[in-house]
Amino acid sequence: MKGRVSRLSQVLYHSRIENVGLKILALLLALLLFAVSRQPMAEVRLSGVPLEFRGISPGLEISGDVAQSVSVRVRGPRDAVRSLTPNQLLVIADLSNKESGERNIQLRPDDVFPPENVEVLQIVPPSIKLKLEKTMKRFVTVVPQFEGEVADRMEIYNKIVQPPIIEIEGPRSQVEKLKEVMTETVNLTGRNSSFHVSLDVETPQNAIRVNTPGPITLSVEIGERRVTRRFTKVLVQWRNQTPGTRPPYKTIDLELYGPQSAFKDLKAADIHVTLDAAQSQSDIESGIEDIQQQIVLPNNLEKHIRVRIISKEEELKRR
Repeated sequence: MKGRVSRLSQVLYHSRIENVGLKILALLLALLLFAVSRQPMAEVRLSGVPLEFRGISPGLEISGDVAQSVSVRVRGPRDAVRSLTPNQLLVIADLSNKESGERNIQLRPDDVFPPENVEVLQIVPPSIKLKLEKTMKRFVTVVPQFEGEVADRMEIYNKIVQPPIIEIEGPRSQVEKLKEVMTETVNLTGRNSSFHVSLDVETPQNAIRVNTPGPITLSVEIGERRVTRRFTKVLVQWRNQTPGTRPPYKTIDLELYGPQSAFKDLKAADIHVTLDAAQSQSDIESGIEDIQQQIVLPNNLEKHIRVRIISKEEELKRR
């Protein structure tokens, strides 16, 4: 019997020791609650409380600029409300079952999630106006945007955007207005060689989103400033000429466009032009691209020079 009493005494003793921490914590909480309850009540107005839109029906979205925050007047224990920050509150604007068009959304105290012991008295403004529109997708062209000038005696030869077309999405009224979007600005100041850069696009409205995975790659080819040079009486070689007939032209005058240094030692005698005698005169006169492919220049200069104008063709006199 004595052993049982002794074991019971030990259990009760250890139980009191182990629970003393919890008891002290409970006591402190009780004192804190008592102190808070004894504090005078106060009202505070918080500006910049976040406003969150929920419940928008699929296929609809908010169009145009709309408030992202409101002011909230709250009431509670003085120390509690005075230490509140706007980000500790959240106002929910419920758009459930709202159809497209102009809408007036009421904001009520029940739409706010305040901390414990804090009461929401008022939301300012008590309602907000917004426009709901159908979502639209569209493909638009990407246009590079530049600032500054390349280095002296240099110029841009070519600009390649990849991908050149992207898909955007947003409110119908905003998407319908767009046929192109601009890239971020690229600074050209002092550049003297070709380069590649990865960019994002800039949309004119925040509601417009880019669906095409990014980023955009821009390749800019920069080279020596080009000039135009005229070469007269360039000999023409004819192929597919009927035996016993004379070629329609003996020489041709060309205007070539390319880097200035490429023309430094170039003479008319260095240019070889081969034309097809089966072509008509009009084909030859208008076929600048075809003739471009049939011009041979020394040192592979044709890679850097192209025909701008075929300005004159000298006709042989018929006998």
